[in-house]
Amino acid sequence: MGLHEMAIGGVYVSPLLIFGLLALPITKGILVIFHKLGLTRWVWHEMLFICAIYLLVFTFLTLIIGIFF
Repeated sequence: MGLHEMAIGGVYVSPLLIFGLLALPITKGILVIFHKLGLTRWVWHEMLFICAIYLLVFTFLTLIIGIFF
């Protein structure tokens, strides 16, 4: 259990970097769905909303992967 460095090509990489990169396409997918449903018209500050969604996805990934894997 816990978060440990991963060796990729002989270089130790922090798992938070990998989780951050994993969170990007998931966040993009969520934003595309929000745009298609027309939910972004209720958003006051779009960049703040995107950052908040990214942080939520990143936190969720870190918690789930850190606990179960």
